[in-house]
Amino acid sequence: MHNTIPRTLTLSVIALAPLGAEAVPDGHRAFRDDLRSGGHGPDMVVIPAGRFRMGCDRGEPDCTRNRTPSRVVVFAAPFAMSKHEITFDDYDRYLSAKGGGRDGEAHDQGWGRGRRPVINVTRKQAVAYADWLTAQTGGRYRLPSEAEWEYAARAGTTTEWPWGDELVPGRANCANCGSRWDGERTAPAGSFPPNPWGLHDMQGNVYEILLDCLRWTYAKAPTDGSAQETGRGKCKRYAVRGGCWIEHSRYLRSSMRGYFERKDYAAVLGIRLVRELDAAQGSPPG
Repeated sequence: MHNTIPRTLTLSVIALAPLGAEAVPDGHRAFRDDLRSGGHGPDMVVIPAGRFRMGCDRGEPDCTRNRTPSRVVVFAAPFAMSKHEITFDDYDRYLSAKGGGRDGEAHDQGWGRGRRPVINVTRKQAVAYADWLTAQTGGRYRLPSEAEWEYAARAGTTTEWPWGDELVPGRANCANCGSRWDGERTAPAGSFPPNPWGLHDMQGNVYEILLDCLRWTYAKAPTDGSAQETGRGKCKRYAVRGGCWIEHSRYLRSSMRGYFERKDYAAVLGIRLVRELDAAQGSPPG
């Protein structure tokens, strides 16, 4: 079992220009899709259309090359993101429906399953789970792009963390976050207050697998919120975000980036998903 934490990219937090990110709309703020096999998919939260500044520029305090050049990213349409990291309850429902099998197994480290975030999953397993939700619900589920993740994590804020520029004890699970789980294990989903857009645990607990193939800078990065991808199986390293239960709080800052190798799995690596919404309605069916 691979449980080592890979090297993370030490990147500075940036101050975003106040570009008018909207509040989460009241209509369809949260929803769950029905599964054809019975039960419901994960809780999803609608993320509004808007824009933000992603990256930093040379000369800004603590700016590193990995976060340059900065750019304004525009989301022309809303999308939905899972309210919590995908839990073992969510993932085990998938394993049961597909009849088990070693391909999808995810070890819980002996910490228990239920409402804890699923861990020890590879990127391939995360994609397979998203594809299963798509087939079960008729809505398109997938991994988030880096831009989607940071936009949702910031939730309209311009500070280092969504709660401010100073670490507040008990707001997340990391090595020095002041929680009962610090440096020991994952916390159950929803153990900490949500960010302003209603998303829990975007900071800490487990790193979240993203759609993007890792790029060392933002040169030529998309400005529409889409991912930086490499086709034909050439991508060996994928971006992750959010920090984890065993790392310092600086890695939980909204702009921090990290990566895992394509076949890696670890007790610090989990899943959060995006669900695309109807372009005309800007909301899920129903």
